[in-house]
This record gives sequence, structure tokens and C-alpha cells, in this order.
Amino acid sequence: MSTTMHESLPPLRPGRPSSPELDGRRAMFAPTEIDPGLGISSEATEIADIECLVLNPEGSVTILYLHGGGYRMGSPEAYNAYGATLAAGADARVVLPRYRLAPENPFPAGLHDAVAVYLELARASDTPIVLAGDSAGAGLAAAVTVTMCLGDARRPAGLMLMSPWLDLRCSSPFYGTASDVFFTRDTAASARDDYLQGAPQDDVLVSPLLADHAGFPPTLIQVGGDEALVGDALGLTTSLAGHNIGCTLEVLADQGHTWPLIQPESAAARASVESCVRFIRSRSSSG
Repeated sequence: MSTTMHESLPPLRPGRPSSPELDGRRAMFAPTEIDPGLGISSEATEIADIECLVLNPEGSVTILYLHGGGYRMGSPEAYNAYGATLAAGADARVVLPRYRLAPENPFPAGLHDAVAVYLELARASDTPIVLAGDSAGAGLAAAVTVTMCLGDARRPAGLMLMSPWLDLRCSSPFYGTASDVFFTRDTAASARDDYLQGAPQDDVLVSPLLADHAGFPPTLIQVGGDEALVGDALGLTTSLAGHNIGCTLEVLADQGHTWPLIQPESAAARASVESCVRFIRSRSSSG
């Protein structure tokens, strides 16, 4: 990690043990299966001393995908199927880091891991890198982008966010009106408390919606019309437009939080994946 990057990140802090209830919820993130018809191979490796799952190692563009789970759940293996679909459609190498989770490893441990993997990928190859993620992973991808804009490293060629949790103040009015029950204000507050453990909610590396977005790359944002995070998606879209940065916002009517992962066979999920593939391909010639 470069000196500039290191200085821009807060120091690591001790955490606390997970609860039996959280352990049970973590177990629900079971590995998914790669469709053999896609012809996508996978390998476990270490990048910057972080365990990673790499799908389609010979892809022509790299997607650094940061999984969701409220900063306290999730795994690379749970994204086998989704990642393989992106890899096959866009001829992309998909890198899924096993970043550290709260409450055992609160902010900024996961961010340290994600930044380290990104910097190593950028150092090792000129291949374009698209930063991507869903829910908390989308917030983490945006925070990595903020970190790159604060430092002197190569910036990502694109940013691709699904159901992005970008403001941990959780003050958007959509929390009060959303019909989706998968990611409610109470769920968000519980995950936030496990992740922050006293860190300020308005730190731009915690809530990247509050950052200066000058220097951000072209961005694709997808959000379900029924979910509470519509406000976060709208806020980032407005800010990027104010900086004259290309941004496509797709609001999928009647869809809830991370619908392509929860209902992958639905028409809405297939449409979302197709849009992601087009976006990745559009960034594949960028550095």
C-alpha cells in the first residue's frame, strides 16, 4: 500500500465477538453453484495477503466485486453463480475478496482489505478494473473509490453498484416508505452498530455518499423501486451529475433489495445482469 493510501485510512481497531444469532445468519449464506454451461473456472488464491476467489482468471477486464451482507455476513462462495454470470457475459475476471467482517473486525478493517486488493490488482496489470458490489459491498466499493481519489493510485475504470448502502446515517425518507422488508431501518441500524462500534457515521469512508465525488469514474447504479436505498442511489446519481460524470441509474419497479441475487431466474434479474454486462464491456477498453 502506498504511503498516501495508508495515511488516508484510519487505523485498525479491536472488535467484539459475534453473537450466536449472527453466527446462525452467517450460515445461511451458502455457496452457490456455477452453471457448467458457462465454461467458467474458479481458483482460490491470495492477493495482497487477502484470500480471494477468482472466477475466469484469463478475463480481459477485471471486476473487483465486494460482496454484501451488512459488513458482517457474506462470503465469496455465495457469489459463485452471480459472479460467473458476469464473467461469462463480459469476458471478465471476477475477484471476490474475503474481507474481514464485523463485529470481530469493525471499520476500517474491511476497507483496508479491499483497498489492499485493489492496489495490488492495479500494480500487477494494466487491465481495466471495474469496482463493484451490492448493498454494504457497494458502499465499500464506493469507499475504495473515494480512497483512490484521495491518493495517487490508478483510479478504477468504472463503478458498478447494486442496491448501494452509501449513507450509514440511515436518514433517507425512503426508510419510512419502502415496502421491502429485507433491508429495513432496524436491520440497517443493527448492522451499522456492529460495523462502526463508535466510529462516526458521517466519515466519508463510512458514508461515501457524503464524499466529494469529483474524480469518480463512469458509474452504473441499480436499485429496486421497493427498497429503502432508493434515496442513497438518487443522492449519488445527483452528485455525479453535478460533477459532469457519466452515471446510469436504473430503478427496477416492484423489486426489493438485491433482487438479482435473491431471485436470479426472474426476468428483472436477467435484465439487470444484461445491463451490467453492457456496462462492463463499455469500460473494458478504459484504464
